[in-house]
Amino acid sequence: MKYISFSFLPLFVLAAAWAAPAALGQQEAPPIERGASQVPHAGETAGAVDARRMQQQLFEDYERLARVMEIVQSRYVQPVSSERLFEGALDGIMHSLDPYSAYIPPDKFEDFIEQTEQQFSGIGITIGMVDDRIKVIAVLEGMPAFKAGVHPGDLIVAIEGRPVGTIGTINDVTALLRGRRGTRVDVTFLRPSTEEEFTVTLTREDIPVATLRGYRSDAATGSWDFMLDEEFKIGYIRIVNFAQNTPDELDEVYKDLLERGLRGLVIDLRNNAGGLLDSAVAIVDRFVDEGLIVRTRGRAGIHSESHATAYHTYDSPVPLALLINEYSASASEVMGGALQDHGRAVLVGTRTFGKGSVQNVVPLDGHGAIRLTVAYYYTPSGRLVHRVDDAEEWGLDPGVVQQMSVDELLRLRREWMDVAGGAEPKSLGEGTGSILDIQLSRAVDILRGGLLLHSAGGEGR
Repeated sequence: MKYISFSFLPLFVLAAAWAAPAALGQQEAPPIERGASQVPHAGETAGAVDARRMQQQLFEDYERLARVMEIVQSRYVQPVSSERLFEGALDGIMHSLDPYSAYIPPDKFEDFIEQTEQQFSGIGITIGMVDDRIKVIAVLEGMPAFKAGVHPGDLIVAIEGRPVGTIGTINDVTALLRGRRGTRVDVTFLRPSTEEEFTVTLTREDIPVATLRGYRSDAATGSWDFMLDEEFKIGYIRIVNFAQNTPDELDEVYKDLLERGLRGLVIDLRNNAGGLLDSAVAIVDRFVDEGLIVRTRGRAGIHSESHATAYHTYDSPVPLALLINEYSASASEVMGGALQDHGRAVLVGTRTFGKGSVQNVVPLDGHGAIRLTVAYYYTPSGRLVHRVDDAEEWGLDPGVVQQMSVDELLRLRREWMDVAGGAEPKSLGEGTGSILDIQLSRAVDILRGGLLLHSAGGEGR
C-alpha cells in the first residue's frame, strides 16, 4: 500500500510525492472479553494498559457499528448492500473531521488521481466550506464562471436545480461542477452583500494551469507588460495560482524587469486560493537566501520542513510589497508568511483566508481511498496559518491594513477582465483621477516612498 501526500487549496487537487506508510497490521485481533480487568499484569507498563484499553474500546465500537449495519440490513424498508453501508460509514467518519478530509469511493479514485497530474474540465472556480455553506474562494480569469460574473464570496445554493444541502459533501458538489469539456451545468449563486440570487448556465472548459499576470496586456499577442511604473521602475506581478511552471515563469519575468531597471516589485496574491506548495516554496527561495520557509506539524511533532538556500536566490533583490485579502489561501499564505517573517516584504490588504492544512491520500487496496488531514502549516516564526475551531487568530495579518468594499472588489474584477482584453488599466486612476484599486495604490506609494528615501540617502534613481 502507498499513500499520496497532498497540499491543496480548497478543491484544486494538487500532486505531491509518493511515499511508503507505516506498516498496518493484517492479523485478526484477539477477542475482547467484556468486563475484563484493567489491573496491570505483572511487568505490564502503564502505556501497555492504555493501549489495551484503547484496543478494547475500539473493538466495542466495531461491534456497535456491526450491530447497526445488521439492523439496517434486516429491517430497512428496501434491501441495501453491505458495501453501500460501509461506504456511507466511511464517508461519515471522514466528513466528521474537517472540510478537507474525505472518503473517495472506488469509482471516483481514478479520476481523482488523473486530476492531480493533468488538466481537468470545469467552470473555473475554487470552493470551500465556510460556516456550513459552499463558498466561492477564487475564480480563475477567463474561465466560464469569471465570464459570467461570479465573484469570490458568492455562495453556491443549487446545481441543476438541486439544493446543495441535498447533494452531499463538498466533494460531491465539486464532482457535479466538473465534467467533460463542452457540457453545460446550471449553477445558482447567492451574493451575500446584496442578497441577490442568480442562476447561470456555464459551459465547461479545460481549466489551464494559471500562472502570472502583469499590469497591462496586448490583446493581439496575449503578452503581458509587468512594469507598472516606468519612472520609479516598479514592477507588478499577479500570481493567480501556484502551478508547476510558475517559478520558471517568474524567473523570466524578473530577468526582463531587471533589464528594464527594476527597483521595486508588487506581487499580487489577492484571490489566489493556492496551488502547489512546492511552487510557493520555490518562489520564496528566490527572495530569501537562508532560513526556514515553512514547517508542518502533526500529532507526532514536526512533519516536514523547507529551507531557503542561496543557490536559487536572485542576485539583485529589490523591495517587495505583497497584496493579500480574505481570499488569499493555502500556498499564498505560505509564501506571504515566509516573506513577512523574514522581513523581506510588507503585506498590504486584509487578513487571509486561513487554509493551512496538509492532506495525505491513502488508497484502500482497490476500495477507493481516504484523504486525511495529517498536519498544519506554520510560518518561520511559528504562527499557525490554519483556522481551527474557535480560533481567534488565523491566516496572515497584513502589516498595512487597507480595506476594500464589496463594490470596489467587483469593479476591480471587471477591470482585470477589461485589461486582459487589452484595455488600458485604470487601477491607479491614470487619466481619470479616480483610484480604482486602493490596495495597489497603497503598495505602490510605500515602494515609491522607500525609493525616494533611498535616493535622498545618496543614490539617485
